[in-house]
Amino acid sequence: MVSKQGKKDSNKLARMAAAAFLVGLSYASEVAYAATLAELIDKAKQEGALSATVTSSMTGRTTLKLADAFKKRFGLNIEVTITPLSGIESASRAIAETKVGTVPMYDTQEAADTSHLALMGAGGLQKIDGWELLLAEIYTFARSEKVRPEQLSPAPFNGISFLYAVRTKGLVYNPRLISKEKLPKTHAELTDPKYKDIWIQPPWTSHWDVGPLVFPDLGEEKWLEIVRKASKNVGAVMPENAGVQRVLLGEYAFVPANSYYYFAAKSKDLQAPLEITFFKDYNVMAGDLYAVRKGARHPAAATLFSLWIGTQEAKAIWQPDLFITQYPWGESALDKREKEFIQTSGGNMIDPLHTEKGRAYLAWFGTEEGRKFRQAIGKAIKGE
Repeated sequence: MVSKQGKKDSNKLARMAAAAFLVGLSYASEVAYAATLAELIDKAKQEGALSATVTSSMTGRTTLKLADAFKKRFGLNIEVTITPLSGIESASRAIAETKVGTVPMYDTQEAADTSHLALMGAGGLQKIDGWELLLAEIYTFARSEKVRPEQLSPAPFNGISFLYAVRTKGLVYNPRLISKEKLPKTHAELTDPKYKDIWIQPPWTSHWDVGPLVFPDLGEEKWLEIVRKASKNVGAVMPENAGVQRVLLGEYAFVPANSYYYFAAKSKDLQAPLEITFFKDYNVMAGDLYAVRKGARHPAAATLFSLWIGTQEAKAIWQPDLFITQYPWGESALDKREKEFIQTSGGNMIDPLHTEKGRAYLAWFGTEEGRKFRQAIGKAIKGE
């Protein structure tokens, strides 16, 4: 369950992220020193250490493998500490550190795109000069031009935060209880009485709050009414992980959830009664990124880690543990499998932060009207 404090922190980060847009995206600190890869490696050796975070679901065995592989890749004999931590928690702490001017606890931090945007808005991240050339040396895809540098550090993050993975939301279901053909194809179809009491609603607003962005002609009030009607059909409200387990046990037919829960379940049992598809109207996707903290004790090592963590070498270590993909640019078997699922289902993927209209919409969340709308969605999920 998400704690009350966790919800408050999440809402605060969302407001700060939107506010950053309203002040003109002027959130990056001064540009870090320009350096070649060889110079960065030499400086990292002199620094002698690195402190990094990873997503809270990563296991200790994986963090040790990552640390060893990172040091081997750059010929480093330094102390590397990798700490699993909630992105929301680490971003909230980082913002507090920036405000009081203390030295960051972590040199580089992993978090979702909205949390990184909030950190940039607070002036807590360091832009890397010459990042395109560094990516070309470190990142295999960038060097082979399969992926452009601006895809790995897209606007508004250019040279500040770097994508290593993307979380995609879909529709996870139990084929013993419902066929793919009988599943809802759009979010509005969840209002159909035939779905009453057979599906699970996650407690957060992220599955619903982009509705007016996708359907601008519909209007906020009509969208809220759709959410309310759909919520009346909900069998239970619970976090996605727990919801997927209940679907797997056959207690409910389906749940909107991150796709990695499906892949994780299948990795344990290929015969598990669980499948995944995607809505045709929209499915939310959000990037996970790394960035160097402003004032980091070990900025060179942090730069190397932030750029390296998304490489095929690093992904071969963390992806079997996390089951998060690099949709749409990744080339692993899991990446290709998710891409195929999305294409086959005709799913429409929405990433608000990486389009001009999407960023403007998120900026609206920073207004009084936008905040009230999001609060209304939270109530509508509960049927209010």
